[in-house]
Amino acid sequence: MSHGERAADPGERPDLGALLHRLAVLLAYVGGSAIAGVGLMSAASVGGRALLSRPILGDFELVEMGTAIAGSLFLPYCQVTHGHVIVDFFTLRASARSVRALDRFGALVMATTLLVVGWRTLVGCLDIARSGQTTMLMGIPIWIGYAAMLPGVAAAGLIALAEGLGLTPSERARGD
Repeated sequence: MSHGERAADPGERPDLGALLHRLAVLLAYVGGSAIAGVGLMSAASVGGRALLSRPILGDFELVEMGTAIAGSLFLPYCQVTHGHVIVDFFTLRASARSVRALDRFGALVMATTLLVVGWRTLVGCLDIARSGQTTMLMGIPIWIGYAAMLPGVAAAGLIALAEGLGLTPSERARGD
């Protein structure tokens, strides 16, 4: 439990912020597992190439797909922990209230962006599934990669929306 959390009463329902934080952490672990899998597969391919002259055919296709999926799964954690780059040069002398208002506005802009990206990813996924496109060497349906990116993008968008609407506590407002 981090320094900003408290133990939940067994009969108490967790708040939205805690639920979104748990979801973000879960997705980050799944993303980390995907990256670990890509790393192990790459090592096996390099080892196979060096020792047996037999790399994994299409290993770069798996690296491309795996890193895109993992990257999207890390977005919710970055959003919920406010891990994005913040340039506070213009707000150094601003009041806490002004900074909170700007943070909420920025979260709404981020939510809009992420939800539009998620919508377009879904549209692309459906179009690619209909067309039957596959990777060149391994023949993996490309829509699978798009579909696997949707949970991370959508969760990040929902977290940003909740932050922008003031439904979750702000990390900066608490002084974390």
